[in-house]
Amino acid sequence: MKRPHIDSLAVAHPYHPPDVVLEGFVPQQLPFEQTLAVFFSATALVLVGGWRLSGNYKHLATKERLLVCWFLVTGLIHLVVEGAVVLNSKFYADTSRNILSEIWKEYAKADSRYATRDDFVISMEAVTAFLEGPGCFAIVWALCGRKAWRYAAVVLVSLGQLYGDVLYFGTCLHGGVTRHTRPEFIYFWFYFVIINGVWIVIPTACLVWAIKRINAAVAKADGKPAAKKRAL
Repeated sequence: MKRPHIDSLAVAHPYHPPDVVLEGFVPQQLPFEQTLAVFFSATALVLVGGWRLSGNYKHLATKERLLVCWFLVTGLIHLVVEGAVVLNSKFYADTSRNILSEIWKEYAKADSRYATRDDFVISMEAVTAFLEGPGCFAIVWALCGRKAWRYAAVVLVSLGQLYGDVLYFGTCLHGGVTRHTRPEFIYFWFYFVIINGVWIVIPTACLVWAIKRINAAVAKADGKPAAKKRAL
């Protein structure tokens, strides 16, 4: 297949705002349906693998097994997918059909700041990929091994995820939500709102769970009579 001509600076691209200059932009080399199928299939496989892995540890309750699945999949997304966009500043010019570049070419339609290398977005992704990513794997190990620090680790990583996502949405609201996002349903509502919203909802639930467990442990250590409590 003949490769697109990429000498001109003014290459047409599908991102917003349309006047953004992306030197050497190359259109997606894979159909977006194939890109999404690979991403979500890989995610599903990791979730299934996490569920089977956690089943080997009989002390894990159902909620803890679900946490193992969550932190395994989110850790891989942070380290592999988000790490890729931090390290590959020219993903939009990639002609190799690399699936990670294709994922970001597609997602940049929901937020072109990844292509234009916005300072906040790339810095936030670097922290997410290289601190929170390994932190997620540490939590998986801690939950399976019943480490004393597992609840504190859940609080720290979940708080980091929640804080980063709130700032991510906040900077978009401050600068104009539609400035960097295409208005079609799949780009604005599905990619930008729903997918990013997952990292609001689930980290919040993880925080509540871990804080309840820490509070219960502190109350027990203080010798206070245990209040009648719901299953955590």
